[in-house]
Amino acid sequence: MASNRGSARDAMPRTPRLLLLVLPLLAAGCADMPLLGRGGDSSGRGSMGGSGGGAAAPGAGLGGPTASVSSLDTVSEADKEAARAAAAAAPAGGELGTVTVSLGSPAESGLWVKSALVSADTPGTVRTNDGKAIAVTLRPLGGAGGPQISLSALQALGLPLVGLHPVTLAAG
Repeated sequence: MASNRGSARDAMPRTPRLLLLVLPLLAAGCADMPLLGRGGDSSGRGSMGGSGGGAAAPGAGLGGPTASVSSLDTVSEADKEAARAAAAAAPAGGELGTVTVSLGSPAESGLWVKSALVSADTPGTVRTNDGKAIAVTLRPLGGAGGPQISLSALQALGLPLVGLHPVTLAAG
């Protein structure tokens, strides 16, 4: 009877041998990535922390262009204050409904909210649950996705840039 014994090396499947070669290479590529606050940057921000002058644009840590929030927010503080005053003076009523908004494209300047509650650009107001309100342009959503709010409107309302925010929209 013939023996099917081969060497121990031949008995090892190819996949574990391949992993033994590839895993050290992958681990070496992760050496510069921050892990639990450890890494080359002693500031605690990691190597993708940016300059600290505001939030970085999407993709900034990936070698893309960086831009601060203040450089993207092109609405002046005077215009934001005028929008707050206009919302306070707006007559009650005309409520369209409550929507949950997220940050829209920072490249689209101005004070606006996009929602399926309107079919054409309409002057209106947006009000947070804590009563802060500003005058905005209500725009139709025009496509898939949820309601969006401009960067400048988020800043004027004092809302964080990330997250979902319930707001009430009113026309007029």
